[in-house]
Amino acid sequence: MWPTIRRRIAQWGIVLLPIVILAVILISVGTVGFVEVSSQPWFCKSCHIMKPYYQSWSTSSHRDVPCIKCHIPPGVKSEVSQKIQAANMVVKYFTGAYDTRPWAEISDASCLRSGCHASRLIEGAVDFHGVRFDHARHLGEIRRGMQLHCTSCHSQIVQGTHIAVTEGTCFLCHFKDRPADQPLGGCTGCHPSPPRVTSPEGFVIDHPQFVRDRIDCLSCHNKVTHGTGNVDEARCVSCHNEPERLAKINETTLLHTVHVTQHNIACIQCHTPIEHRIVSLTTTVELDCRSCHKSVHVDQQKMFAGIGGHGVERTPSSMYKARVSCVACHDQARSLPGHDTVNVASESSCLSCHGIKYANVLPGWQKEMKRKVGLVAPVVSAARSAAATVPLARRNVADSLLGLAQSNVEFVREGKGAHNVVYADQLLRAALRLVRQAVQEGRLPYRMPTVDLGPQVSETMCLQCHLGIEQQKGTFQGASFDHTAHVLRAGLQCGDCHTPFSNHGGITLASTASCNACHHPVVQPRNCATCHEGPGGAPSQPITLPQGTFPHGPHIEANLACTACHTAPMMSARDLQCDNCHAQHHQPTVTCLNCHRGGVLALHDRQNHVLCAQCHTSVPALTHWTRQVCTVCHADKTDHNPGRPCNVCHRVPAMGTTRAAVPAGGGEESPQFH
Repeated sequence: MWPTIRRRIAQWGIVLLPIVILAVILISVGTVGFVEVSSQPWFCKSCHIMKPYYQSWSTSSHRDVPCIKCHIPPGVKSEVSQKIQAANMVVKYFTGAYDTRPWAEISDASCLRSGCHASRLIEGAVDFHGVRFDHARHLGEIRRGMQLHCTSCHSQIVQGTHIAVTEGTCFLCHFKDRPADQPLGGCTGCHPSPPRVTSPEGFVIDHPQFVRDRIDCLSCHNKVTHGTGNVDEARCVSCHNEPERLAKINETTLLHTVHVTQHNIACIQCHTPIEHRIVSLTTTVELDCRSCHKSVHVDQQKMFAGIGGHGVERTPSSMYKARVSCVACHDQARSLPGHDTVNVASESSCLSCHGIKYANVLPGWQKEMKRKVGLVAPVVSAARSAAATVPLARRNVADSLLGLAQSNVEFVREGKGAHNVVYADQLLRAALRLVRQAVQEGRLPYRMPTVDLGPQVSETMCLQCHLGIEQQKGTFQGASFDHTAHVLRAGLQCGDCHTPFSNHGGITLASTASCNACHHPVVQPRNCATCHEGPGGAPSQPITLPQGTFPHGPHIEANLACTACHTAPMMSARDLQCDNCHAQHHQPTVTCLNCHRGGVLALHDRQNHVLCAQCHTSVPALTHWTRQVCTVCHADKTDHNPGRPCNVCHRVPAMGTTRAAVPAGGGEESPQFH
């Protein structure tokens, strides 16, 4: 019997063995084929519920990385387990038993595998949109009682940005349940070196300077978050319906351990978002002050916002554009009658943010606005008085325009032009234009005076701080300097002498010698003819000087340049010493008489053949008589009234005119020739 059974088994074995082998081969090939096909990204979108995820991946920075690289951790065990799970999902999809909310957990090992981000933890801090971020500190340490994972910040799926940074996670950790002025890590923990930026409105924000001056971030950024980050119980119900689980909603540590540490659930899956941004500018003038003050300081608010005037476009203050609140400047408490306390502005408020370089800016604004209002207000008042004298038809036209001008002046006065110096300056200029229009259209008997308000503040950025600088005087390296002469009369721009705003506070002039480029330019030889008439730019006729008659002709013929005698800066030759060139006396061709002819010789009695230079040895002796000159001839009078000039007692005419009479004893005059 047993031989028969063995024979039959052998017969069936011969038949079944090829079938089994073929089945094993087919199953192996099918398994390998399934593994290979299911590893392709296009296979993932075969299920319609996966199409949004595929589209997100295909447009992301990971579009060249196969899905399994992230969704299956490294290792054979993980690959086998995940493939079995994937096959199960395929079966569920075709049987209709699939979950409409697919969920996948990405392990840190997938991200940190070789060839991907293996060195991320040792690379140190990186820059993300200007924020310093250190992966090692966030993944290698427990943060707020949780072990974060790569996908805690890099969203597993955000529509359109696959595996992108979910900034909301950062904001939840750093701002939730924290005081407004104490974010986790502080402001500089993430923003150690905020850049110098320019707002869309053109307002320059010099963050590096603020950091150097140790200005508190909250001085400007007093509201930078929106939202609470709380957990709505309804979100829990979307995943859980067991009462015993819902009862643990307030056990924060347990919830974070299970959801974040164990299952990589993104924070935004449970928490409502917290936005971290600069609150957008309001489009109205309803600033923070209205929360306490109803219908007061309206003019000040409008002036700050740059609205409410006539003939001028909306021009918000740069501080308004930067969202600086009223209390940022009005921070000094003061008691006033009828009030408990009020907050007033002071120069110290400016210095606390901008530093000592902004000293005198606020007082300068206030002083200059008062001066400009004082110039414009009388013009408007005088024009209104003139309008009262004309016929009614003409008066109505003029009164309408003058009313707008008066409104502008009152607006600047009551709204305090220092709140917005650019807008206030424009309003006062518009008031003058309205007065001029009223005088013309109403044919008023009023001659409008010229009112000089200086350069327009809106055209020069410097004037927005240095208002009225064109009226001020100062010193430069010990020399006096008048801005009026240079700015108003010469029309120089600030940049002609000062460095640009990027290097604020510098002077482009190396020394007072740099001023010579404008004040004392180099005189080139023989360029005098461009201004002066005559041969070579010299007078054709001799000119009379205290030293005598001077002919330019012989000097021009000798190729002597004008600058040999006429030197900068005064260009005058009156103090020139002729003997610098004409030093050879007693020569036939070079004597004093070559120039000093005629009456000069007749006025001198030659005594002992005295040379001219014996008396005329210095500039004073060339222009008038001195005791030294007189005693050359009157040596016997050397001890006569020593130290006193001769002309105290003697009538001495101007040098080179006529003889003088010297009183002799007994009151008689004894003629003495000089």
